[in-house]
Amino acid sequence: MQRSCLACRKQTDKATLLRIVVDEDGQVWPDVLQKAPGRGAYVCWQSKCLSHIHERQFVRAWKGRQIADGQAALLQERASSAVLQLCRQGFRRLRSALSIGRDAVMHRMWDKAPMLVLLASNAGAALHRQIEDACGKRQATGLKTTLVIFGDSATLSDIVERDVVSVLALNDSPACASLRQYCLYYRQLRETE
Repeated sequence: MQRSCLACRKQTDKATLLRIVVDEDGQVWPDVLQKAPGRGAYVCWQSKCLSHIHERQFVRAWKGRQIADGQAALLQERASSAVLQLCRQGFRRLRSALSIGRDAVMHRMWDKAPMLVLLASNAGAALHRQIEDACGKRQATGLKTTLVIFGDSATLSDIVERDVVSVLALNDSPACASLRQYCLYYRQLRETE
């Protein structure tokens, strides 16, 4: 089913857009799972669309509803928080399958299974180069490897509830499909920040 982005007006499948809803108090909230009751509007996951939304676009989307002031400025932060919470829940569920740290991730690269690798944006240049090269070699041999530059090490440490984490990996199985998608959404939200 096609929907258009509230900000850029580009039409795309609604599953690839962020649904936003308004509550009784006129607060605009992200509906990441797209299950909240009521009329929703859709916006692209890209940071540029979320940051360029104007209050008048909310009024147009929810005709007759009173929208509280300052909702456009809060939407991107609320969306980031919601996606981080979903990532935290996903990592908690898959905790036993995680390989955390450079040595554990590099050892896991020898596995033939599809892999999801999360790398902190503020990790050292040598670690970035090493992980990117290893992922590139895996992809060149036909092994599915998804590398996501995911926030900074503090954010990565927070979601896996560890002290300091710069890189982690897990098998990219059907059980982690939604987690992979949330990680990609978070990267899109933080790209221009």
